[in-house]
Amino acid sequence: MNLVQTSARALARLLRLFDRSARDDEPSTPSKANSRKTNEREQLIRRILSSISNNSILLSGRAGSGKTSILLYLKGRLTADEDQAMDFHPVYIDLRGVPEDVLFATVADAVLGQLEFAPPSKVERFGSDYGHRDLSRDFRSVIRVLQKRSPRPAKLVLLVDGIDELNNYEPRTTQRVRSLFMASLAESLVMVASAVEIDKHWDQEGSPWYNFFEEIEISPPTVNRDVRDRMPRDG
Repeated sequence: MNLVQTSARALARLLRLFDRSARDDEPSTPSKANSRKTNEREQLIRRILSSISNNSILLSGRAGSGKTSILLYLKGRLTADEDQAMDFHPVYIDLRGVPEDVLFATVADAVLGQLEFAPPSKVERFGSDYGHRDLSRDFRSVIRVLQKRSPRPAKLVLLVDGIDELNNYEPRTTQRVRSLFMASLAESLVMVASAVEIDKHWDQEGSPWYNFFEEIEISPPTVNRDVRDRMPRDG
């Protein structure tokens, strides 16, 4: 075998290796990426549905990882699903940018508005003077009404976007949020929240979030870069 033949065969082998490497590195087509994303989301939703009867859940991940989309999809799923052992009543609440003094009023407004009823004696009191005790009392009233509408146990599901906004609040405000899920409301109230990161380490003894959430980390969407660049950004 002469030098020309040896060089030609070496070049051909190198081209085959390069072509194989290029195929391996080729991004997924939009249809394959979308199918994979749908499957991943369905697995996540099933995991949440399997836990939501007993546990609050935290979806953690960086901005743009799709947390908001998951919460909104979950709202529709819980509203439409009639096969669950419980009668779920989901309410979407966006806390991003909400001032601390109207936190509980914001939650009440979302719950009463989206569930399409509001106790007349409470609506006019919404504002900075509306506190966690008012919200707890209204929650109990709402749950009593919901329970009368179905033979199944009623569960109020708060889908809270941007729970890490509470990192900027006074610690006692977070403690008051935690207290809403205790005692008489424990069996009828649950939260699925999203955050980039929540503050679990405080100077004082214990964090209100300790042992509160089942935490699920959300990875960035696995889609083709060109497709991803055209997608709307969310949390």
